[in-house]
Amino acid sequence: MNGHPRTHGGDGLLLQILDGDGHIVDVNQGRAAALSYPPEDILGRHFCDFIESGHCDTVSAFLHDLEDEGASRFLPIVLRDKTRNPVSALLIAQPLDANGGYACEIWTIDGMTQAMTRARLRTERNHADDVLMRTFTAITELLAKSTRISDFLRDLGLLMKAVSGFPRVIIEPPPKTATPNWLILLKDNLQRLHGPSKATGTMILDAARHAEVSADLAAEFGRDDGVALWFPDESMPTVRRHIFAVLPADRTLAKAWRAAAPLFARAIANALSYLTTWERQAGMLSTVHVRSVTDPLTRVFNRYKLEESLSSEERRARRYGSWFSVIMADIDHFKRVNDTHGHPVGDRVLEEVAARMQTSTRSTDVVGRWGARNS
Repeated sequence: MNGHPRTHGGDGLLLQILDGDGHIVDVNQGRAAALSYPPEDILGRHFCDFIESGHCDTVSAFLHDLEDEGASRFLPIVLRDKTRNPVSALLIAQPLDANGGYACEIWTIDGMTQAMTRARLRTERNHADDVLMRTFTAITELLAKSTRISDFLRDLGLLMKAVSGFPRVIIEPPPKTATPNWLILLKDNLQRLHGPSKATGTMILDAARHAEVSADLAAEFGRDDGVALWFPDESMPTVRRHIFAVLPADRTLAKAWRAAAPLFARAIANALSYLTTWERQAGMLSTVHVRSVTDPLTRVFNRYKLEESLSSEERRARRYGSWFSVIMADIDHFKRVNDTHGHPVGDRVLEEVAARMQTSTRSTDVVGRWGARNS
């Protein structure tokens, strides 16, 4: 081909290379197929043989002007196929300085429309994939900073709207909180269809199905398609929590969420399982700590905690040159109370004295029972 680059192209893209005189020296198969000519009947012929009569001068001037700075590289043209039928197209050309010819892209209008549609769909799919990836990443980050289920669920609702693209998100509220009637009916419907088990699950609710669940649901969401998700949550009376989210208006993104909903529900379930374990362990550690520093009878601090507080206050007083006070009290004739009325009555006396001391002191004061070290 006299050193000219080989052409290639896809559906609707017709490629050709012209020499300096406008003769075709190379074409792709799409160029030949679109005009119903075999390639051998195109090569060597002048480009004017394949465009609408009377437009040759316009195309020649367009190619000639490509050398000028700022010249347009786009020209609408009308091709003629082998049966002389018109084919609307857009010519995009650039000069081949090394070979003295022109490299031409010719997009048929139908081909360009299809290519733009494919590009748009590809962009929408890439956007949907990015939204899903960012959502699952955000859930991981949210879990890392959450220590309570309530905090996680609060931020999850914000995440689903700000990152995931759901225009409305309704998370089933905790017990003793007002719950919308439509959500109660939706829960009952889901449990009837899928059982009351703690298993994680999802269900797509197209707008046409809202009325099947309840008139309230249809009235609340109208023509909005939605997705219901449920997963184990030990903080709920039914040991299960529900979320209803309106699917995005973006069809590609909505389609992606329809497919990803089960995985999304499992991710939330895993996060809640982790937080449930964390809260349970944190509660146990808190209980152990409280018991380790509390007198079991009077429920004020024990000797160990009092000695720790005294040591801390002494260090602070020495460092800042301040002072602190220590008040120690004893119950007169307490042995006589035990001997006369018995130890259970004596215990109640100790409890009452400790309670009155607590109500008579400030929140910054430390009240405790000195007693023995193991008391």
